[in-house]
Amino acid sequence: MRGPGQGAPKRPGPPAIMPSMIVPSTAPRHLSVPLRERFGLVALSAGVAAVLLAFTACGYRLTGHAGALPGVQTIGIPTFVNRTSRPQLEQRITEHVIDEFTTRGRARIVPSEEGAQAVLKGTILSYTLNPVAISELGRATRYEILITAHVTLSEVATEKVLWEDDHFLFKRQYDVAADPQSFVDQEIVAIDDVATDFARSVVTSILEGF
Repeated sequence: MRGPGQGAPKRPGPPAIMPSMIVPSTAPRHLSVPLRERFGLVALSAGVAAVLLAFTACGYRLTGHAGALPGVQTIGIPTFVNRTSRPQLEQRITEHVIDEFTTRGRARIVPSEEGAQAVLKGTILSYTLNPVAISELGRATRYEILITAHVTLSEVATEKVLWEDDHFLFKRQYDVAADPQSFVDQEIVAIDDVATDFARSVVTSILEGF
């Protein structure tokens, strides 16, 4: 019997869990990357594959050899055709294109398509000289040269076009003095600068397109 003032007897609680009684879980752990990251990697791989497929469809090929054209060891570069009224323009541009290819490319350069695997042909379509600055006396003190051209690289045996740009546009501005002879000299220098830029851009476009 319970004595006076004594409450109901306390029921025993659950046994205390000692650290030694904890059993490590044997459930397998996923050691790979989280699901979100795995889906990200899959999406990235798919994106890279799509880019490579697009390059292949457009005719571009990745070679990993800077300055090399796949399967082309010899390139013929005949003198460009000049359809403008500016004399010797085709000679300057052709010389700079040959120099640029010789410096940066790995193919051997010959002056014609005979004995070459590929041929680079160009036609200078226009040559424009425009005044862009006028003095107080109404005399032009600054001119701009604009040159457009059509350039094609093709296989000699099959005539297959490997690379083409039908509207290359280059321009260069230069200042002139009052002396007429100085005007002529500065124009020649500006033409040479334009030819250098033209050749560098053509060769870069071709080499990076493969």
